Amino acid sequence: MSNAIETAKQYISDNNYQDALKLARKRHGKDAVEEYLAILDLLINADYLLALEEKGLYYQYYDESHDDGDYGEKYFDQYLKIQPNSVNVLCDKALSRFNKGYVEESLGYMDEALNKYDSYVSIEEPRITKSEVLMSKIKLLINAKMYDDALTQLNQYEKEYGEDDESDLYMGITLQKTGKNNEALEYLDKSLQKEGTIVGVNAKADAFYELGQYDEALKYYKRCIPFEGKIEDDLELQTNFNYKAAFCCVNMGNDAEAVKYLNKTINMLNEHGRLPNDIEAIYQKCSFEKERIIKAGNVKDEEFGKTKFFSIRTSLIALAIILVLYVVLRFFGYH
Repeated sequence: MSNAIETAKQYISDNNYQDALKLARKRHGKDAVEEYLAILDLLINADYLLALEEKGLYYQYYDESHDDGDYGEKYFDQYLKIQPNSVNVLCDKALSRFNKGYVEESLGYMDEALNKYDSYVSIEEPRITKSEVLMSKIKLLINAKMYDDALTQLNQYEKEYGEDDESDLYMGITLQKTGKNNEALEYLDKSLQKEGTIVGVNAKADAFYELGQYDEALKYYKRCIPFEGKIEDDLELQTNFNYKAAFCCVNMGNDAEAVKYLNKTINMLNEHGRLPNDIEAIYQKCSFEKERIIKAGNVKDEEFGKTKFFSIRTSLIALAIILVLYVVLRFFGYH
């Protein structure tokens, strides 16, 4: 048994649960996951409530399989049986339900967290403010593409708490997604003056794209592209600024440049195998557009041109050599 676990046992026997939890977190920070989880189990067996949330959060964020897709929910459920008014854990459970695809249930738990917030603070020390709970709900709505609902909640947020960095960014994104592109640019400009987020830059490019200002849109899509390595898990965002850069070029009459972006988008999506329906539609759109441009004959596909093809005569000679080598190797006993 490790020294860390022995120390944790001593802490727990002394009712020093906080230090045991701190020790567990240190072991996690050192990638000693087995010790981390073992100490959490000791704390759970000692009825230390915070260890249940800690273990749930591990499976929600850190475990590769998320505990076979449970996302820590069973630990959050155990916690809520004991303390049903915990806003922290109601928010945790909301995210678990969201990750499993239960969007309406997830939003219901966020509403419950908001409704219970004022009574919660007298029971447990809050980890997040009420405004942060509302903003978390807004982010879930945006991720679920429920943009009209998100806009309603953002207006409520501004009414209650005023504007801030996050509300400016998400208001800009949501206004753009609901077709209010000029208004969106006002919010996005404020947001990007404070922090140049890739989602903000992409949204600004999308606003210009929808307004038909393709030269401006392309300028901002090009600002996104160098940072795509930082969003490897967000295929939708990567696809968006690459393929729309291509169609900016198409709309500006620059087919040669368009083909470069089309090739990049097609190759990128080819690496992902089966695609979600919306991204598959973009893949097909890019493929058809590239075919149209190449058939028009005004642009040479440089990527295609890099592939070397042998003449028929050279191919026949190479085939004859291979056959001769095969016969020779068979003669000497190679099979």
